[in-house]
Formats: sequence, C-alpha cells, structure tokens
Amino acid sequence: MLSMRGCTSCSLGVTVAADALERELEVIYAGQWRLLVEVAFKVLGCRSLAEDVVQEAFLKLWEGRAAQGIQCPVRYLFRVVRNQAIDRLRRLILENRYHVDEESLGEQVAATPSPERATLGQCEWGALLEALDELPERARTAFAMTQLEGYSQREVAAHLGASPTAVHFLIRDALGHCRDRLQPDD
Repeated sequence: MLSMRGCTSCSLGVTVAADALERELEVIYAGQWRLLVEVAFKVLGCRSLAEDVVQEAFLKLWEGRAAQGIQCPVRYLFRVVRNQAIDRLRRLILENRYHVDEESLGEQVAATPSPERATLGQCEWGALLEALDELPERARTAFAMTQLEGYSQREVAAHLGASPTAVHFLIRDALGHCRDRLQPDD
C-alpha cells in the first residue's frame, strides 16, 4: 500500500488520505485522463504517444516511486505528464537524427510510417521542400523521381534524356544539398 504523510487538499478539490491513496489515484486517473492526454498531446502532436505518456506517468505514481510526500497528486501527475512528454519528444528527435536505416540491419521497413516518424516528419517536410526548391530543375526532378516516387535511375535517365551516370551525380548533389540544409545548426 502506498502511503503519504497526513491528509492534503489540492486546487481541484481532491483530498488524499494516507490509507486511501490507491483508490484516490484511480479516481484522479479516471477523472483527469482526457486533460492529461491533452497536455501530452500539445507537446507530442500524437494522441497515441500522449496516451502512452499518461499511462507511464500514472504507473510511476501508482508504483510509489514518487508517491511519498506528494501534497497534490493531481498537480503532480500533470507535471509528470508534461515532463515525460517533453522527454519523449527529445528522445524521438534524437532517435530520428541518428536513425540507422532498418534495411541495412536486415529488417523490413513498415509500409506506413510510425506515429513518431509521422510527427517528426511533418516538421522536416517543409524544410525539405524548401531545399528542393533551391535545386536546378533537372536535379529536383531526378531527386523526386528516385527518392519520392520510387523510379530507378535508368528510368529517370530515360525520362530526362541523360545517362544513368549523369542522373547518379544529379541525385548525389541533390542529396548533399538537402542534407546540408536539414542539418541542425549545432
């Protein structure tokens, strides 16, 4: 049984007694779940991830790792949810920045992007389009056809009336330009 010192009230009117903490935590979780998810959603931009963060925060409080001496479990839970959402976002950004290509590890890439990738991809998509707009037309076409539309370099060469080697260099230069533009300023 989790315990707290004394009996306290928080601004949302929840009174927590030492002997009823588990029951009160269930009431808090059920009553505040939607608001907690909204807090995490505002940080992460993904409802599924937000729900995961809320559940993890609640479990942390439930398991008693942080339950000792909490004056207001509701306020504490909101703070933990926000902090964990920020931590999750930072971890996702870091994982995306240093992403290892799954195909090189022998794994199949999912047909649809994960929610994490979709969230992070939305931010980078605009930057990629701006970088592509800076390229010459032939380089932009070669890049788009191979990297976004799935055409082979031979098919692109036939479309552009160029050699496959020339297409290779166009793509290489376009990739280098996009990589330079999308690199964060450290």
